[in-house]
Amino acid sequence: MPQRNAIGEAFKNNGYRMPAGAEGAFTRQQQIKMGNEDWKKTVKAPINSSFPQFDPLSVVLTGNLVNYVGPTYGAKPTGSTFNYNVPGAVALFFGGSIGDQLTVFGEVNGFGGNSTFDTDDDKTAAGPTTSVDSPAINANVRVVWEFNPGFNIALGNNFSNASWNGVSVGGVVNVSGVLPAPGTYAELNYTRGDVGGYSITAGTSMAAKNQTPIVATENKIDDILYLRGKVKLFGAGLLTGANGEFGNPYTGLDNHITLGAGLSYSEHKNVKNPLTGITPTKGFTGGYANETLVYGADVQGVYNDFLAGIALSHDRDLQFNNFKAEIGHYFYSWLYVKGAYSDLAASTAKLSADVHQPSIAGSLTAWLSSAVSLSGTYTHFTKDATAGTTNPDSFVLAVRAGF
Repeated sequence: MPQRNAIGEAFKNNGYRMPAGAEGAFTRQQQIKMGNEDWKKTVKAPINSSFPQFDPLSVVLTGNLVNYVGPTYGAKPTGSTFNYNVPGAVALFFGGSIGDQLTVFGEVNGFGGNSTFDTDDDKTAAGPTTSVDSPAINANVRVVWEFNPGFNIALGNNFSNASWNGVSVGGVVNVSGVLPAPGTYAELNYTRGDVGGYSITAGTSMAAKNQTPIVATENKIDDILYLRGKVKLFGAGLLTGANGEFGNPYTGLDNHITLGAGLSYSEHKNVKNPLTGITPTKGFTGGYANETLVYGADVQGVYNDFLAGIALSHDRDLQFNNFKAEIGHYFYSWLYVKGAYSDLAASTAKLSADVHQPSIAGSLTAWLSSAVSLSGTYTHFTKDATAGTTNPDSFVLAVRAGF
């Protein structure tokens, strides 16, 4: 709390297993053993295993308590809006191990949401001939096989090692915030470091994410290739977590400087099929649509109560530059303030529009307990939107509670 600290980083790098020497200090419960010596005498018998004394399941409740959007001015002015609500989105987190090498971690989310997605494949050039929608409840899973500590292969559709520590509410940006995120992926991760250290992640991903059907017929596992690397110059080891010894014991963060770099590549561009009128998703989407290579780098640093991060990337085909800078400070272990500047280009904007819409945001987060937080964020755009219309300022007060 409030973000993954050095022990948590080593835990993930070890394939969701505690680093050597830390198991006894951080294990919350004893495992109940299953099986006995007689099992080994049976041909092709399952190996001995264990399960927790209670279910490894937690519930996380999130939502926006307050949402304010300011007025806009220009060709099509709009008034301000102010809404309040109760937290209505629920996610279930789970985890467990099978034997000494295989670990599963995941989340089932979308409970309480009102969004749906199309689950039928009956489409023509004129659009779907039927409408079959399902609630947007989906499972985000990461399955890890640990060859040895720090060397893992993983399959999943979320929680990739390409998304590094420090992009949550309690941290600052790194290069994963300015590069396309993997979809359904397979990746290798190699990490070393008793003090500081380095980590390399190489992966291949389908362009589709995790909705039903899981992937479209045109998707292949090599739709997108990606590579991430980082070097932690000093501080707690990426593989050991320094056995829980940190630069700041109140926040769990260690003093360090980390350098990172990464790239994402796809040979595909999402071009409409002239026969069906459908644009298959085989390459990047969103702001990176019709791009084939995005590469970038970052610098992160922590000193006692202060955090800072700078990340930038470049799109080869579209020649867009993306930039984020964030600085944070813990007034107390439970009170965190952050300032952020973001300038991410959007390739989906009209050609006549300015694709850059930079913004400045300030946020204040208070942890009412280690698992319950309130976060208020105010965002201001420094440029007008398209067609002479201003981008509205906004304020959101969000809650996150875990049980």
